[in-house]
Amino acid sequence: MGHGSYQSRDWDRLRSARNINDQSTVQDLYRSTSMKPHLNPYGVKYRESCDSLDNPASTAIIVGLDVTGSMGYLSEHIARGALNRTMLEIYDKNPVTNPHIMFQAIGDSKSDEAPLQTTQFEADIRIAEQLLDVYFEGRGGGNGGESYLLSWYFAARHTKIDCYEKRHEKGFLFTIGDECCHKTLTKKEILRVFGDTDSNQQYSAKELFDEASEKYEIFHIVMKAGGYQYQHSGEDWRSLIGNRSIELDPEDLDVLPEILVSLMQYTKGTDRDRILAQWNGKAVNVAGNILRLLETPSDPFLVW
Repeated sequence: MGHGSYQSRDWDRLRSARNINDQSTVQDLYRSTSMKPHLNPYGVKYRESCDSLDNPASTAIIVGLDVTGSMGYLSEHIARGALNRTMLEIYDKNPVTNPHIMFQAIGDSKSDEAPLQTTQFEADIRIAEQLLDVYFEGRGGGNGGESYLLSWYFAARHTKIDCYEKRHEKGFLFTIGDECCHKTLTKKEILRVFGDTDSNQQYSAKELFDEASEKYEIFHIVMKAGGYQYQHSGEDWRSLIGNRSIELDPEDLDVLPEILVSLMQYTKGTDRDRILAQWNGKAVNVAGNILRLLETPSDPFLVW
């Protein structure tokens, strides 16, 4: 998948057709009442990000959103306009070539009916159309974490991406949520969510992070709200993935596009000062703090 290219006018049409505005709620935006078959990862062999005439040097980008009850504001923010602005910033700043974006909706494989939903990799307005098909289950298990590691399992074992297969360049994988990551994915959960019968063991979160990191640059953005404080999820994530864990205040979500672009540029080797020089206002400070953290040796007890 991944033909065509993203056009802002197509977003304007979709926004008008879906009556999306700054007051739209989760219920207004995400109208599915169950998981749609085309978003179900069960039985999916691969989601593919393939080069094409439109996109001859594709780059796979996965954005995984926590869709449990405490994270409704994130999904609202993405659908109201952050997705559109992220795409425009990617095309304007060119941190990667020919972006192909997959969205994932992440819940809890220990309790939810639809703990993972996955779109195709797309390069045009279908990115937004498929995002709006997501079933916002809004549950989560109240069990000290969510199943962000499902994203890593799927990326490692059920995606084929030409940027890595053909050019040995990693894609990018961003997950965003407020809770800790469950520490294990069991054989039973793998069978229920993915239908994979060849897995004869459970996997730790660290094992799956390492496996997916072979072909993706992975980051997790810890939202400093919801379960963040009482779970100490910032510390937990930092102990799991080091400085690839980034803490963000909800009030700074308005600069999420600048954050994502900055992380891609920095990972690709662009100098921090050069990255920050392209931004204005709050984005300079927020992105600057994040990039300084990336330059700091990993320490689970260090918080910027």
